[in-house]
Amino acid sequence: MAYKRWGSKMILWLTAMHCFHVVEGKPEQYTLEQEIQFEIADNLFRGAVISVLADKYMDSYLSFKTGNALWNVLEEKFGVFDAGSELYIMEQLYDYKMVDNRSVVKQSS
Repeated sequence: MAYKRWGSKMILWLTAMHCFHVVEGKPEQYTLEQEIQFEIADNLFRGAVISVLADKYMDSYLSFKTGNALWNVLEEKFGVFDAGSELYIMEQLYDYKMVDNRSVVKQSS
């Protein structure tokens, strides 16, 4: 759940800074001015993401040259773990059964 929450905050922050669009990658057709604007947004994106990573992760992710590559690797590494955790929690909820011989309060804890 931590990565999902962190990712949601990052999407909001990067969108507010007008640079989240770089996760889609660099489009094929660009004018020179649009390419310069994309590079500025990409640098801002990478800097913002790197600046909020824990120190133990920073060195591993500094080498990525594009925001798209950085975001995809973070999603691949941490997003999958959260998906499994969420699925486990949902399975536990669906498997929960009330019993008659215990109070509702005791069963909820």
